[in-house]
Amino acid sequence: MKIIKLISYAVITFVALYFFSCTKDNNTQSNVPPPGTGNGSVAGVITDLNNTPVSNATVVGGTATTVTDANGKFTLTKVQFTADTVLVNVTKGGFFQGSKSFVSNTNTVNNAKIQLIPKPSSSTITASSGGNVTIPGGGSVNFGGGFVNASNGNTYTGNVSVSTFYLNPTDQNFSASVPGYLKGVSSTNQQGVLQSFGVVAVELNDASGNKLQLAQGKTATITLSIPAALLGNAPVSVPLWYFDDVKGWWKEEGTATKQGNNYVGVVKHFSFWNAGDISGAVNLTASFTDSISGTAFANKLVTITRFDSTSTNGHTDNTGTVSGLVPVNEVLIMKVFGDCGAIVYSKNIGPFSKDTALDNIKIFNSCNQTSLDTTQYIHLTLNGNNYSWQATDSISGITRPDTLAGSWQSYIQAWKHFVQGNNYNGLSFSFNSNSVSPGTYNCISFNAYINQTNYGNHGSPAIIISQFDGVGGYIIGTSSGQVILAGSVTTMPFSMNFKVKRN
Repeated sequence: MKIIKLISYAVITFVALYFFSCTKDNNTQSNVPPPGTGNGSVAGVITDLNNTPVSNATVVGGTATTVTDANGKFTLTKVQFTADTVLVNVTKGGFFQGSKSFVSNTNTVNNAKIQLIPKPSSSTITASSGGNVTIPGGGSVNFGGGFVNASNGNTYTGNVSVSTFYLNPTDQNFSASVPGYLKGVSSTNQQGVLQSFGVVAVELNDASGNKLQLAQGKTATITLSIPAALLGNAPVSVPLWYFDDVKGWWKEEGTATKQGNNYVGVVKHFSFWNAGDISGAVNLTASFTDSISGTAFANKLVTITRFDSTSTNGHTDNTGTVSGLVPVNEVLIMKVFGDCGAIVYSKNIGPFSKDTALDNIKIFNSCNQTSLDTTQYIHLTLNGNNYSWQATDSISGITRPDTLAGSWQSYIQAWKHFVQGNNYNGLSFSFNSNSVSPGTYNCISFNAYINQTNYGNHGSPAIIISQFDGVGGYIIGTSSGQVILAGSVTTMPFSMNFKVKRN
């Protein structure tokens, strides 16, 4: 399955990073998607915003329909993919409609996840005179009156039930709950990805629950709060976009102007509305292979994080591949998770100035006990007490650029989890090196968390590397010196030796 990232303006210094399924599409002259490439299947889970499974939700992909089970799981078969993309819509009483697009080169998606947005308590206005409705989370909608039945266009004259919800683009769950994948199609048919400053969901119903819309020629004014992190750099005006749940993308219609801490704009109909703008991107493709079995690292979680710590995620497809749009000229952190949820690969990637396909990356899946490299270890003696991490624990050796220091750092990490009280013993340390030559280096950072006590770096202990292989090989070495007890001036001696596979 592919993932794609929301591109930010060069002037925006803080904005959440978003990934979403999207085919790279160079055809900017038409709103008509390419022809379908055949039937496939989509399986996954439907949850609410708290990740609680939603049962008995109706899931539709093309002409295929199913219902989620008690665990929120579903499987759609004989789904028509358009090119390599399928749009899935989900409905359930008490929730706004959920919509996501998924991409797979094999027309098979096994880890689809859609979060449904619950409808808060609705507000009531009269169809003839309208009224002002506050949006929970930020903003408002001011209706002038005039409504019709959405299915047949007949004039409606009773009370109108208005359900609204605000989606903050700086929230960590934004990319999981916002409809589609933030692909935008402008009024001039330019295609790209959206920089969002706020999204609102609005649904109108009559007393029987039938959907309503604004009558022909009638409008409403929406006011959207601009997140504090984006306020200082928010443009004076931005386009408005509504979500098309048939094509699965956002279409430009209207403009919102900045008024104080809000964007204000006029709309002629309702679904989800987005205040934002389009920006360009480069396409990135990454593929992963299990280093032991040689098979594709399929259906595994991949996250990409910016250096402001905002992140998002997607899953590899059946070929072990993820791809999509990423921001130009920005360093990102890519992490891959194994079967048991532990990080099995972490590395800085970028910056990218053009479309890029990374070389195939070999992953050691330490969660798979049948393929563990049992030669790995870290042994630590701290203040006379011995601690060890073996291959059955989460051990990794990672090398990545330190953009602040202008150099490379190698990180040795290990975590051992216990059942009782969720206690764990962990160790992490780093030194400047991206060299295959053994040598002596100063420890830049040292952190040990032993039996709920934290020990930090004291001075710059020497780390002696006797073997430093390429990725997939080993980092072998020793170190000794002093650490300091967190929150005190107490120091104590340590020594250690290690053999860790380099990821």
